Amino acid sequence: LADLLPLAAQEYGGMPAVRYKDSGQWVDRSFAEVLEIVRPLALGLAELGVVKGDRVSILGNTRPEWTYFDFAALSIGATVVPIYQTNSPEECRYVLENSDAIIVVVEDDEQLEKIRAVRDKLPRLEQIVRMTGSSDDALSMADLTARGAAGDQGRWQSLYSAVTPADICTFIYTSGTTGPPKGCIISHGNYRAMLDMINETSVIEGEDVSYLYLPLAHSFALLIQLGSFDLGATLAYWERDPLKILPNLAELKPTYFPSVPRIFEKIYTAANSG
Repeated sequence: LADLLPLAAQEYGGMPAVRYKDSGQWVDRSFAEVLEIVRPLALGLAELGVVKGDRVSILGNTRPEWTYFDFAALSIGATVVPIYQTNSPEECRYVLENSDAIIVVVEDDEQLEKIRAVRDKLPRLEQIVRMTGSSDDALSMADLTARGAAGDQGRWQSLYSAVTPADICTFIYTSGTTGPPKGCIISHGNYRAMLDMINETSVIEGEDVSYLYLPLAHSFALLIQLGSFDLGATLAYWERDPLKILPNLAELKPTYFPSVPRIFEKIYTAANSG
């Protein structure tokens, strides 16, 4: 998966990769534009000392920045460790400690506060990076991008080319049946095989617009994200408000809507209440 984005940008170029709402308007970013966002982030992580096999955790809602940091970390051979945005500080601490994460990317002040509450219990955690906003005890996305932009741009290709199918791409933490969450270790080869399977069964088609509100910490949502980029489909992100899911669906008219039964029940009820 390390070169999934570079290959997608090469093949799909100016086609819309991501769609999200900004200042009340839906905005598109092409595959080529996403590449230009991710490259300096990837090099910025490398400048922080992240090397192949290091764990980089992401704590936040499903949003474009989650995807950017995911591709940035994967492209330099880091192992991505997602954390659900609803997790408590202690649950975040458990995942970060259990995975030996050295960097955690947080969405905003709310998520940062969780890490602040347990920071003294995480001796291996070296750096906090923010998706949005800025603070004294964390590196902003803009600062990380600036670090990467100042580095050797040609280095990125050598980094993603060095990643092999046997390297670990992600730890997916699941509650399991008893005890604390279990970390499922998934290699680049594992995930590539899953993508090949969903391609063969036409779960996603190249012309699809997928609307995603499910947390990217969940394996199904992550599969939709990676599958969309693999096939040149468009990934549309929710507004991070459950009350806006139905209005978003009406505005976007997505062709693919991965969801859970309760949301479909609400849509059915709304459609039959007129």
